[in-house]
Amino acid sequence: MRPSKFNYYVKDTNTDTHIIMNGVSENSIRVSNVNFDSISRIINYPDDNYSQYSKFIDTMLDYGLIIRDEVDESDLIKKKYKENCRENEFSIMILPTYQCNVRCWYCIQNHSDMWMEDSVVNNIKARIEKALNDVEIDTLCLFWFGGEPLLCYDNVLSLTKWARVKAYNAGKKFNCSITSNGTLLNKERISALREAGVGSYQISIDGQRSVHDKVKQLGKCSAFDKTMENIGEIIQHTSCTLRLNYTKENLQPEEIINDIDSSLPKSGRGNLTFLIYKVWQEESCGIDDNLVVRLSELAMSIGLVPRYAVLGMCYTDQKHFECIFPNGRVGKCDNLEPEDSPGLLIPGGNIRWIGDISSYKTIVNTEANECHTCKYLPLCWGPCMAKRNLMLQHKGQIWCQFDDKEKEIHQLIINEHRNREYTNRIIQNHV
Repeated sequence: MRPSKFNYYVKDTNTDTHIIMNGVSENSIRVSNVNFDSISRIINYPDDNYSQYSKFIDTMLDYGLIIRDEVDESDLIKKKYKENCRENEFSIMILPTYQCNVRCWYCIQNHSDMWMEDSVVNNIKARIEKALNDVEIDTLCLFWFGGEPLLCYDNVLSLTKWARVKAYNAGKKFNCSITSNGTLLNKERISALREAGVGSYQISIDGQRSVHDKVKQLGKCSAFDKTMENIGEIIQHTSCTLRLNYTKENLQPEEIINDIDSSLPKSGRGNLTFLIYKVWQEESCGIDDNLVVRLSELAMSIGLVPRYAVLGMCYTDQKHFECIFPNGRVGKCDNLEPEDSPGLLIPGGNIRWIGDISSYKTIVNTEANECHTCKYLPLCWGPCMAKRNLMLQHKGQIWCQFDDKEKEIHQLIINEHRNREYTNRIIQNHV
């Protein structure tokens, strides 16, 4: 036996403990500082310690922190990569408009006056039918994005309903999710969308009520109150992720949780995941991690399920993921400008490639790539497709996406372990 070469040893200064994680299995344990050296020694020299610590070592074998001598870890990474590519799923993200009824300062998109025409909708239907006829596809995943997709509510409703029926008739599974600011929903729309096949939502807030309403402005109406009212209705029957976009200025745990608690019904909170997500423009060094932990604890105290952002393969790297823009252009990334997307959806459900598609190169098939030798590869999978494309265009090679790799990845490892601890606590509280 031997330790995996993809084990990570991370100090969690917030709790004065260490986290030991395996990047392939993503299993992890938390170890006190007092026991860290002895536990690490057992993991690093399992044969020498087996007679005394056989039960613990067997558990570490199950966790993947220890592997048997005959195991080739490169095969494990290839298997994990293949699983992450989800080769049996056809995932289509549809942006019916690039417009939005609110303009958040951190949004990456240029909200042009672009709306999807019926001809593009018909081409999307043909594309979906083409995928459903593929014997290797067993699941259709439909994602609504924007702009604000519910500005096109009728199209969202009708196309979701149509796709669900088509998938059912083809004997395929169907999943549908909407990413929205939540202000254009109401009880009737939520019910109709649920019946059409929408199974989950992601809706964001920007801090406590007063802060949120400065970012998302709806005139005399409180965007926060409207959003939380609709979330309260959604979670009675459907899962929802409430994403808090935080900065060092709006990270005020007591105020945020008090406003959420006073706005949500008690029933249905088990269907609500509270995703704590740093705004991408914000530097990590300016964030007080104690406040983030405090926010999570308070969220659990009112019956929410807290989650942190973690590492992993970007959804755009899934084998059959496609993003359809309002003008019918197609890309593998929703962060592209519509006119820059390298494909065009044409009648019959086919794609005509009209530009550079180097962004389609996967991280494992790109030779000029330092990720291949990185110990964090099975946890990180390198830059997303959009970043890879820019790197290849500018310098012909791919490099690490992190400015301070050890620090940033170690924080994400801590986040992943905390997610698991929160899940275990929730399970224990319901036993």
